Amino acid sequence: MFLDTAANGIFVQEEVNFSEKNYAAADYLIQQAKSYISRYAHIEARPLTDVQQPDMGSTFSKMVPEQIGIRLSQLGYRVNLGRVATAEDTNYLKPSDESLSKSGDFILSGSFMRNRTDMDVSMRIIDAENNQVIAVFDYKLPLTREVAELAKPKPKIIRLDSSAY
Repeated sequence: MFLDTAANGIFVQEEVNFSEKNYAAADYLIQQAKSYISRYAHIEARPLTDVQQPDMGSTFSKMVPEQIGIRLSQLGYRVNLGRVATAEDTNYLKPSDESLSKSGDFILSGSFMRNRTDMDVSMRIIDAENNQVIAVFDYKLPLTREVAELAKPKPKIIRLDSSAY
C-alpha cells in the first residue's frame, strides 16, 4: 500500500504570500478607521514589537507594516514608511512633502508572537494625539522556515560609556 504524504499534508508546508495577507490586513484596518482618518491625515508606519524579544528588531517587524503601509498608500492615504523600509532603494518610501516627514497624526504599528506552529500578528492604527486605538486586526501566519528566518531577532550593538563605571 502506498501512502501519499503530499496529499495528506505531512511533508507539504503552506506557502505564505506576505503581500496578500498584509494587503488584506490593510483593507480590514482602513475599513474600521476610515471614519476617523481623512485622506489628508498623515499615517506613520512603525516597526512591530516582538513580544518575546521586545528590544530587538527583525526584517519581519519592518516588512509587515511596510507592506500594509504601501497598500494604504495605494488606497490614497498619506503614509510615511521611512522607519519600516526593508529595501536599499527606498526613494518611493520617503515622504514627498516636508509635513509628512514629521510625526504622523496616526500610527500604524503592532506586535507579533511566535507560537509552536504559527505566528500571531496584531496590527493597530492609533490616534497619535490621544493614543486611542481606532482600528485593530489580528491574524495568524504559519510558522514556516521563511517566516521564522524573517522574524529572527537582529542583535544590536550598544556602546557603553566607560566613564560611567
